[in-house]
Amino acid sequence: MSKWQWTQLLAFDGFWLLAVAGQNPWVLLTILLLGLHFMFTPSRRADIRVLWLALAGMTVDFILTVAGFFSFDHWPLWLGVLWIGFVLTLGHSLRWMRRLSLWLLMITGALAGTGSYLAGWQLGAVSLPLGFWPSVLILALLWSVLLPVLVRLDQRLRRHA
Repeated sequence: MSKWQWTQLLAFDGFWLLAVAGQNPWVLLTILLLGLHFMFTPSRRADIRVLWLALAGMTVDFILTVAGFFSFDHWPLWLGVLWIGFVLTLGHSLRWMRRLSLWLLMITGALAGTGSYLAGWQLGAVSLPLGFWPSVLILALLWSVLLPVLVRLDQRLRRHA
């Protein structure tokens, strides 16, 4: 990985923690950090092109929230900003995922996607009204499909940027 990719990965880890732990009161700071990404990215045009993928993720979370799978104390603006940050990592620090087979992407999605939501649950950012195990199962199934789709779409969109 390049120096930029390592920087972007470490910045996203901090960004994730700030968004999830700080939630809406810190959303302006997370937006500022996204602005810094666009100032320093070597692929600004491609990054802008893939932003609609964040909308897809936000839609999935919205549907899960309306369906009663997630519960928030207040509408999570921070979650939308977090989706934007995550989508941007797919073309930079998580670019290595493109080389994974479909099965490895599915396993990675099931583990990492589920783990991210469970970490947010542990930090009090989200409630899981269905309980721990049903939530883990649903998230693992969802992310085993969602991550491969996002990785492939990101790759395709960046190729045509």
